[in-house]
Amino acid sequence: MRLVLGCSPGSASDQVARLIVPALSSALGRDIHIELEPGSNGADAACDVATARADGETLFMATLGTHALAPHLEENLPYDPLHHFAPVALVATAPLLLTCHPSLPISSVSDLVEVARNEPRTVTYGTSAIGGASHLAAELFQHMTGIEMRHARFDHTDRLYEDLEAGRIAVSFNNMMSMLPRCKSKALRALGVTGARRSTAAEEIPTIAESGLPGYEVSNWLGIVAPRRTPAPIVGELNTAVGKALANATIVETFRAAGVTPCGGSPQAFFDFITREIGRWGPIVARFHDVR
Repeated sequence: MRLVLGCSPGSASDQVARLIVPALSSALGRDIHIELEPGSNGADAACDVATARADGETLFMATLGTHALAPHLEENLPYDPLHHFAPVALVATAPLLLTCHPSLPISSVSDLVEVARNEPRTVTYGTSAIGGASHLAAELFQHMTGIEMRHARFDHTDRLYEDLEAGRIAVSFNNMMSMLPRCKSKALRALGVTGARRSTAAEEIPTIAESGLPGYEVSNWLGIVAPRRTPAPIVGELNTAVGKALANATIVETFRAAGVTPCGGSPQAFFDFITREIGRWGPIVARFHDVR
């Protein structure tokens, strides 16, 4: 079997997949190979799976970017998130962490807003995917604060981390699994959490909403989908295996220590979740300029 990801090494999807795949393989009694297919913001990888044989041998790690934001950002999206896939299960949700290089005279969200307002387009933020959760978080932040930062696009997540730690870019909204350890080691400085509530992994870090931007909230999510015509018994078997993997004590502990919430649930519940997410983000994306 193969699990296809439309991302580069070191991304949240990559980290989550490598954590759960051993337990998923054990539950299924099958070897699962992770295949990274970065490019086109995950669209190429999504199309690869959408057109694969519907026999349960090929799966895709769907994300907020590929399955909820892409329909609002791409006029000619080559796949339909709801009709070209059979949802298996929601795997996890997680807020992002806004961080900066510690050399900057910024220690809070309000500091960042003040610097960016006084010096438009001098503060650089980095992302590794146009139209993904990280990019959306930054664009929504600029829209709600009225500031303008400069965007630096990276082809690989690892290079983004290198430039952020070296101070070549100023800030990034990125996954907590990668950012929190860097903040604890003092390589980066945490400014705020993008979720509605403080993270149990770092309760000392305020949310961006409580830092002067009420109503601000962005959380990424990850889930497994299969090609559309995958038979219901196979989808059910996969769903049960995901549930068993997410009940693994080591996975639960690792997720929660990184600010990630394990989910699970039925295929229908995941389909309903994706439907709500598509509806939720449409009006929000429409409020600000084109982020492609």
